[in-house]
Amino acid sequence: GILSPEAHDFSLDDEFDSDDDSEAEGHYEDFSSDQDSGSDNEGLGGASSLGGSSAKSAKKERFFWQYNVQSKGPKGQRLVLSTKQEDPHCLNEITDPVFSPGCSLQGIKHSGKARKGDGNDLTPNPRKLNSIGMELDKLQRHITDMTPVSELPVNVRPKTRKEKNKLASRACRLKKKAQHEANKIKLVGVECEHKRLMIGIHQVKEQLVTMCRVTEPQERAELAAKCDKIVRHATKVKVAGQTTDFVNKILDKVKSGIPNGGLDEFHS
Repeated sequence: GILSPEAHDFSLDDEFDSDDDSEAEGHYEDFSSDQDSGSDNEGLGGASSLGGSSAKSAKKERFFWQYNVQSKGPKGQRLVLSTKQEDPHCLNEITDPVFSPGCSLQGIKHSGKARKGDGNDLTPNPRKLNSIGMELDKLQRHITDMTPVSELPVNVRPKTRKEKNKLASRACRLKKKAQHEANKIKLVGVECEHKRLMIGIHQVKEQLVTMCRVTEPQERAELAAKCDKIVRHATKVKVAGQTTDFVNKILDKVKSGIPNGGLDEFHS
């Protein structure tokens, strides 16, 4: 189900309480996906059925923007969503449950005015995702280079452990931000694919109606060729079921210097 957002603000410049930091290190080391890599069958898909070694290699292939929410049960109260009939062919508008007057919250009382942050902006920003990845690499190197707590004198262990947990907590929050940015890229991709398919279906319907009215073989062949062209154009963008590959391709384009990761091309 959909969950209400947590009270914490995952800002890049936030300080972290030591109470939360104690378990953050374990969070950062678990690079599980958002269930996308398991269902997409792209490089990771068939690994789980091939045995232990393949499963291990699949786990290593998880990417920095795939964040695993720990299995501790849902946090916060569930949202109360009204049930209604909807057209499956029409995409719904994006609704933020915190700021939407039409979405009621069960058992939640806000002590103050909710604040909108950059997370409310659904405009994809591949460059931001790439920069988060570089920041995570730096943090990982910093954490790895630190002397293991077990090898330090007893009197300095608590301070070092706290510092290491702060770094891991920051990395954990960066991973959450990275997943959010990756989801925005996925959203643009599947919306573009959906739009192309809907337009293609409508155009093919028109061609089929025309084909039923003509009798000349040459005209029917021309209409069939038009249908094939429409289908090729409509299926040019393939994102659904391949979202992990899609995000990584966009990131590769950003690294190669292409503005916006080439997302503008998908609207043409």
